[in-house]
Amino acid sequence: MKDKLYKVKQIISVIAFSAVLSVMGMITGRPVMMIAYGGFFLLMSLVIFLILNRQNKMRHEESSGNLGLIIRKVTGVVMMILALVAPLIVALQSELISLPDGISEGAVVGIMLSTAVLFIVLLLLSLFFINDRGSTFVNRFIGYVIYIIAAAFPGLLMSTADRSTMGIGSVYYVALVVLILAYNAKSMFLAKE
Repeated sequence: MKDKLYKVKQIISVIAFSAVLSVMGMITGRPVMMIAYGGFFLLMSLVIFLILNRQNKMRHEESSGNLGLIIRKVTGVVMMILALVAPLIVALQSELISLPDGISEGAVVGIMLSTAVLFIVLLLLSLFFINDRGSTFVNRFIGYVIYIIAAAFPGLLMSTADRSTMGIGSVYYVALVVLILAYNAKSMFLAKE
């Protein structure tokens, strides 16, 4: 009974996650894009579920196939690319992030890519110190300090261009998507057998 309840909770959380992220479709100015975003995140959730389900079956059958490993790594790379590109799409295709007047598209691409890379590196570095480096107090402390810096970084950067609650909140909404995609990409790419 607990197993079935756990699966029901997982399904409900995936649906809620996809519904919340589908609201990103509203930032394009076309409400119909909510369906596209919701469909995309449901599809990504389904792909991850199928990969993990296949991985569990392979473990039970004690057969090691390279196809599952390749699919996981490719999915991880695709998710990391999406994590890097998501801020660009939001900045260039929506009015969610207020960009300074007179800034060129090339500058926006450079700033957004470097910001996304720095944010992802800080998050993954903090996870490395907290989870993988060891369970000493010093390692965990360093990891949490790095995590706090990573968490503050998007808001501090946005406050230089737009200090409104909507502007800073919007950046954190995009940062949440980047965080989820980057963490799942890391998990898929560096999955331990």
